[in-house]
Amino acid sequence: MKKIALSLKCEREMDCPRDVIIWNYYDHEHLTGTHYKYYNKARVLAEKNDWALVYRSKKMPFLPFFSSGIGFQYMVNENVMRTYHKDSVGFLLQMEAHFKELPNDRCLVTVYYKIETHPIFKIFEPLFKRLFRSWFDATWDEDAPMRLRRWKTYKLGFKDFYGIDYINKKLTKPEKTEYEQYKFDPPIKSLPKIKSPEGEVRPFSKSAEIGYND
Repeated sequence: MKKIALSLKCEREMDCPRDVIIWNYYDHEHLTGTHYKYYNKARVLAEKNDWALVYRSKKMPFLPFFSSGIGFQYMVNENVMRTYHKDSVGFLLQMEAHFKELPNDRCLVTVYYKIETHPIFKIFEPLFKRLFRSWFDATWDEDAPMRLRRWKTYKLGFKDFYGIDYINKKLTKPEKTEYEQYKFDPPIKSLPKIKSPEGEVRPFSKSAEIGYND
């Protein structure tokens, strides 16, 4: 029997360059912290260059249970990232994110979600659209402060696992800081735990939502 596709397009703009947002998608360690409401475990099973195979356990939107699954992501080109996610429910979700650079170090992100399934599930298409739009908006709003903070600190000279040079050396803040174009260079550095058999586990069930205010 011919399958049908349940699909959804979501789109948002961000006040940071494309590569900062792509870095965010490849930073698997933040899943159980920034998105603690949705993910309770993450583990990088394998990664090389711009592809990553990741195990995730997540809470289903609006539903009172967790679903685990395997996700494979890679860059089709510098402007398109594709992810295939197979969960324990049995569906194969394809997500494709398109990144378009905008003037003044801004970016437009367009995400396409698609599930190919039995025609009987066509009746659930409105629910599918509602669930995934809610998921997209909620995780976007949680990621936004981290993306903006990373872009802000990068312009001050921040480097992963090092910090900001003049702050480390307790020097006076330069009147003007020079910085090169931000480039996403996969795979990104991470602590060993995310690749261990235990993976990263959700550190708390509730949070005061702090950590990204100026």
